[in-house]
Amino acid sequence: MRVKELADLTGTTVRTIRYYHQIGLLPVPEQHGGVRDYGMAQLARLVRVRWLVGSGVPLAAVRTMLEESASDPDERDAIQTDLALTLSGVDDRIAELERQRKQLINLLHTTAQGGPVSPMPGAVRAMYDRLLARVADEEVADVIRAERQVVEFACYRTELPPLIVEIAENLTDDQLDLIIPLFAEFRDLNESIGALSVDELHCRVDEMADHAAEFVASLGFEPDQVLALLQEASLGSKEYVEYATTQLFAEPLQERFQARLTWGLRRRGALPGPDGATA
Repeated sequence: MRVKELADLTGTTVRTIRYYHQIGLLPVPEQHGGVRDYGMAQLARLVRVRWLVGSGVPLAAVRTMLEESASDPDERDAIQTDLALTLSGVDDRIAELERQRKQLINLLHTTAQGGPVSPMPGAVRAMYDRLLARVADEEVADVIRAERQVVEFACYRTELPPLIVEIAENLTDDQLDLIIPLFAEFRDLNESIGALSVDELHCRVDEMADHAAEFVASLGFEPDQVLALLQEASLGSKEYVEYATTQLFAEPLQERFQARLTWGLRRRGALPGPDGATA
């Protein structure tokens, strides 16, 4: 048979068959009358090649598998290793497709309700809208908008902790009023940080941590949920949280803020003490 007939029979193209010849995956048949004559041997090998490629096996591994014998223990192990690696790669692609599918479903839902084309959950978006509606100081509003951008960045990277969404869904107006002073305090600290003494700086950070502890305690979470929230905001947390906190404080001040926040939560009974008991 001619190469075009072989391509049609196997659902591939003449160009692909010639490429397989070039890389040694498919032997070049003998010529009859100056034309390559493909027989059942080439057809059978090409079908095997296309079947393996269709299963996700890389071309380099396909060639190895075709040349090795599954009856030889050593060669069988090599084939098994190649197949296992290929399967792992397929699983990774499936997981990525599932992530993309979920993201598209969320975007369809958001846009159907008149929302923007953004991965930020509606509850989180609404939380920031509610915060901005309650703030008259434009500089404080700018701080809120800056944090919103950081959170949106986290959403694009699919790194927003589910606990944040849960918080946003259940925030009361009173709890929003506990958050707003934190943004104002950060604005004030950012404007005066270069003129403050070390003691004054520590005092400001402690005040912010105390207000943060009051807010977290108001959420009524169980201690394990509070610990999870603190872990998300720790120095060793995900990249976006680390970015956000380094915009607030240099690392030594972050550590002081975390320590004071933990102390404040223990004092309010939201966290167990070092001995495991709550206040």
